Amino acid sequence: MDVKPRLAVSSCLLGQKVRNNGEAAEFTEITHKWNGHFDLIGVCPEVGVGMGVPRPKTRLLNDGNSIRLVDSINGEDFTGRILEYAQVQADALVASGICGFVFKNDSPSCGLERVNVYRDGHTRATRDGKGMFAKIFTTLYPHIPVVDEERLKDVRQAEHFLARVHFFSLWREVGLSGWTAQTLTDFHNANKQFLLHRSPGAKRRLGRLITSGFDNSEHAETVALTYMTEAQKTLNALTQKGSIANVMEHAPGKITHNLPSVK
Repeated sequence: MDVKPRLAVSSCLLGQKVRNNGEAAEFTEITHKWNGHFDLIGVCPEVGVGMGVPRPKTRLLNDGNSIRLVDSINGEDFTGRILEYAQVQADALVASGICGFVFKNDSPSCGLERVNVYRDGHTRATRDGKGMFAKIFTTLYPHIPVVDEERLKDVRQAEHFLARVHFFSLWREVGLSGWTAQTLTDFHNANKQFLLHRSPGAKRRLGRLITSGFDNSEHAETVALTYMTEAQKTLNALTQKGSIANVMEHAPGKITHNLPSVK
């Protein structure tokens, strides 16, 4: 029986009414098209730590020493709870076998970039923050592909993210049997065309990384993890267009679909 790849998604994007105003922010490309090809796992950090629905908005606050997640009305501090939840939940998601994560943009808990940060004594925010949960997740697991739904509105960005997820899922599948110098080298060679197409220079750079790691007697699992971390870092930037349909057709579980091609 074919098993769908798992994809973590901010719960509101799946149509769950968990936002502070009691509404959802459904992203229909995921719920109407991707849902047939992925096992979608909803995650809402704010609900996960016990915040109610509806609830006051939260915000990131820079007090001069650190960034905190606080209630925008009464200043209640949720930082400790979010940090603890993020570590436990991130570990659980990765252990469950997720191959990527789609985050809600602009969220003080889930935003990946340009999130509002307020400073004591200032009424205007600077857009230089990162959601607290997203920051912990990406720090702990930098080798897992992530994206926010704003980028997915661009079909080329959506295709590129799916390609990164597929590449990661292949790596994960091979790694379930344990990494050796040979299996990692074989994986790298089997995906050389993908790397050359997606990020010129990546194949040679990652090949040197493998050689250097084993020349330094690093454990195979360590080299494999470093390999995927560097690969995802390199692949984070979109360089070439492709076809969503082509990516889905080659995804794990022999997925088939009728998603549109990139124009």
